[in-house]
Amino acid sequence: MPQSALEANIDQYKKVFDTNLYGVVRVTQAFIDLLCKSPEPRIVNVSSSGCSLTLHSDPTWKYYGHKAAVYPSSKAAMNMYTIDLAYELRETPFKVNAVCPGFVATDFNGHRGTGTVQEGGSRIAKYAMIGSDGPTGQFFSEEYNPQTGVTPW
Repeated sequence: MPQSALEANIDQYKKVFDTNLYGVVRVTQAFIDLLCKSPEPRIVNVSSSGCSLTLHSDPTWKYYGHKAAVYPSSKAAMNMYTIDLAYELRETPFKVNAVCPGFVATDFNGHRGTGTVQEGGSRIAKYAMIGSDGPTGQFFSEEYNPQTGVTPW
């Protein structure tokens, strides 16, 4: 739920960053050797268009007024990690992208989401299975941009 930038405490930040950033780093580092054995390794980090710095700073964006200090900052940090990974792995067969599954109805949001778990999962799987000519170092949200999925960081 929305957290105030002035009132959210450090323990809230630590808990959310431990999952959304440090958890991603831990999993990536734990599996990187195995992924290197694949002819077409893929890393898909689950993000949210609601964590785009560009969108959140645009007063014309439909969700501009929905600010939540802790969650979006953790995902924005994870997005930067995604950019760094893609850069570091740019001379390899890896494809590294961030994907927003959409506003999916889950326990996390009290089932207020407008999409299904199956839709969200399909969006993530699509980028996990891209070909060798596919994009890397990109942020995709088909809910935000139904035509191409390309989303500003």
